[in-house]
Amino acid sequence: MNRSDLVRALTDRHVADWVLTTRDQELAVVGPELHRRELRSRWSLVVHDDVSNGRGSARLELTGADGNANDVVDGALAVAHASIGAPWRTRPPAAPAHVDLHDPALDVADLVGAAAAVARGAAMRKGIEASATVLRESVNVETHQGLKTSWIATHVRVDLTIANGDHSVELSREARRVSDLALDDAVAAALADLAARDGAGDPAPGPCTLLVGVDALLHGGGYGMWAVFASQADAILEREGLTRYHEGIAVAPGADAIADPLSIASDGALDHGTLSAPVGDDGDAIRKFSLVERGVASGLGLSPREAAFRKRDPNGGVRNLVVSLGSLDKADGARVVEVRRLRSLAIDPYTGDASFEIALGIDHATGKPFAGGTVRLDLIAALAKAKRSATPVRRGPYSGPTSVQIDDAELLG
Repeated sequence: MNRSDLVRALTDRHVADWVLTTRDQELAVVGPELHRRELRSRWSLVVHDDVSNGRGSARLELTGADGNANDVVDGALAVAHASIGAPWRTRPPAAPAHVDLHDPALDVADLVGAAAAVARGAAMRKGIEASATVLRESVNVETHQGLKTSWIATHVRVDLTIANGDHSVELSREARRVSDLALDDAVAAALADLAARDGAGDPAPGPCTLLVGVDALLHGGGYGMWAVFASQADAILEREGLTRYHEGIAVAPGADAIADPLSIASDGALDHGTLSAPVGDDGDAIRKFSLVERGVASGLGLSPREAAFRKRDPNGGVRNLVVSLGSLDKADGARVVEVRRLRSLAIDPYTGDASFEIALGIDHATGKPFAGGTVRLDLIAALAKAKRSATPVRRGPYSGPTSVQIDDAELLG
């Protein structure tokens, strides 16, 4: 089976709407005991078919050589007809976003060698184990409505285990370009925290002001703590009444009245953003849009289906988060607790309540490090009213302040 066979089968069956995305990929993985190169082809087929009582949809993930095109389309239509919902119509396609997702440094014949070089550069000191994964892909998108577009993308990920004495830190970094990994700074920060961890005591419970550093703020990769706003901006959850987020209303009481209100944008057209793309998996053009504007909920991630229901244009959904900087220079408060790293972070996507355990903190009142302690808070209100640093950082799908100050917190032992 090839692309033309699948397009012909879709046309012959008069499918109401469809999107075919193919990804020809070369993957290289290098670790302490692993060197692997893989060539693969990944296809995604989205079909929408209209019947008398509504529209049904299906999404299939395929390998390009598998199956018969007619059988694949028949199977997709069977799934679509089993999931009939309210009728809607696909809007005419908009122009794909102009975005650069390619690292010229990875235009090499030996991609395994490139991954090995990244891993060697990451394991720059004794006590560091590193593995690197490098992906290079050619993406082609074709839709029923006549949109055809293609692009080249690269992606690199490094996983590190950094040991010092009895303690270790595991961290990951991912980017479109090798130069954006910032591994020197990551390793230096981890080594400094490991040194502080050796002399860490127990936490002193009580009221405090939290100064949350970047490694705690982005714990777990991705959006880290800021993921709470991505969840709230899910158009399906908002339509079903499962979020606190409502457009035109402050995300938390008083969030629009503070001195430096929070603004957050989703920018899927950010050059070399890890979640950037010209078009989405549903063939919808990616657009930059506002989630929060000066403390007020201002936008939702809209798929073509959700956009049709709301009579709006789709925007590709929530992608790279761009958080406005603030003016925080130095934390202030009766008792400031600096949170350097977390052991765990749990966020309720519906309520915004969060709980995190501290792996390393510093009590500014004593100047001593500590390990342990738990903080529970309304993360939406806490981040919406937090003071944000003026120093920016770009890591993975996040671009914004390196630290935030959260007042009126409670440290639990």
